[in-house]
Amino acid sequence: MLKARKEEAEVWSERAHGASIHGVSAVPTAVVADFLSRSDEAARKRLNRMSEKLKQLEAQMEALEAEVSRAAAKDFSQPEK
Repeated sequence: MLKARKEEAEVWSERAHGASIHGVSAVPTAVVADFLSRSDEAARKRLNRMSEKLKQLEAQMEALEAEVSRAAAKDFSQPEK
């Protein structure tokens, strides 16, 4: 049992350092983790920027809707000539 655990630990160690597995070159775990971390961070930044832009657009839309409502109310309150 101890021998099997030791062999398993060696296999995982080899995988973590990019050794080949059954003749196929493996990508080191650290490289994959770094890639995923950078991708996650980039995606979060993009989502945050998009969220801020959306909030700005919503505020502009509300301001425009208020202007249109005021203009429409003003037009209806004036008698036709």
